[in-house]
Amino acid sequence: MYDNIAVLMSEPVASYDAYGNEELTYTENEIYVNPRGVYQSEFYNAAQLGLQPSITLELTNRADYNGEKLVRFEDELYNVIRADWTAQRDKISLVCEKRVEPDGD
Repeated sequence: MYDNIAVLMSEPVASYDAYGNEELTYTENEIYVNPRGVYQSEFYNAAQLGLQPSITLELTNRADYNGEKLVRFEDELYNVIRADWTAQRDKISLVCEKRVEPDGD
């Protein structure tokens, strides 16, 4: 069921405040997704490349995806490892890896 909401995020754009502090801003796009697990073969193939896929998000409309590499889902931030067109022409699946943020960010 496509009743879960995820947020696709563009690459950050850096700007600076009056004190010279860097501020990163993202363009965000809310979309409906169907979360799924990661197939065992997908997990092992990615592990050989040093990646750890943890979730697959299926989008109802591939036009919603514009190559974003970040996605926020259920208060977690993920890197998009790979985008797969599904057998149904308008759908796309995003294989994602949980993003590890350094402490203090």
